[in-house]
Amino acid sequence: MAKELLEVQHKNLSNLIKECDLEQLQAMEQEFVVKYTFDAISMEGKNTISLEDVNRLINAKALPKYTEREQKEVLNHVKAYDLIKQWIEQKIVLDEERLKDLHEVLVEDIFQGGVYRNVNIQIKGATHQPPDYVKVYDRMNKLFQKIDNVEGDAVEKAVYIHASFAKIHPFFDGNGRLARLLLNYYLIKEDYLPISIPLAKRDEYFDRLEHFKVEKDTTPLVDFVKELLVEQYEKVINKLEVSA
Repeated sequence: MAKELLEVQHKNLSNLIKECDLEQLQAMEQEFVVKYTFDAISMEGKNTISLEDVNRLINAKALPKYTEREQKEVLNHVKAYDLIKQWIEQKIVLDEERLKDLHEVLVEDIFQGGVYRNVNIQIKGATHQPPDYVKVYDRMNKLFQKIDNVEGDAVEKAVYIHASFAKIHPFFDGNGRLARLLLNYYLIKEDYLPISIPLAKRDEYFDRLEHFKVEKDTTPLVDFVKELLVEQYEKVINKLEVSA
């Protein structure tokens, strides 16, 4: 059901956008960037910047009442999201080296980015644990070799790449934010709206991601992402129709 509704919404939005004011679209995009960045940096529960202050920080570039790391995580995430949109507009393929570049942007001035981890890590509370660090290079190489041959529709492919990257967990830190940037890269690339995973659905998201890691089954996570896409399309279409 979600799949059929999503395709109807996809076509409906494409028609609406042709008649929309550019400034309105830009304002809606900025609103999404603020919410997406807030959800992204808050997902692991370490960054304390509020949604309102994420908006202020993006505009002011500095909010001294927060730590330097917290501020950098916000500003870097915005830069990284802008970068994937640029790559899509310029038809630049996100290969393994560009993925490392994206990680560098995400953690710039926090720690050295773009380098796969050289230690083993444990994820608290998870059944599946990331592979031994000596296997990371091979696993990432195989993932990028497989990308063009992933079966399924555009959303299913985006979810598979997102979940597979999260399962490998190739970097020491920043993997969750980067995995969700990957998800949006492949959604936008196929002309879908990007999504943000809200904090209210964090546990559900992690549970479905964990299901893939253990059972190698993306179905629950695909259903979850399609539901979020349907919600996002409804939100955007309603706003555009009201102002039409």
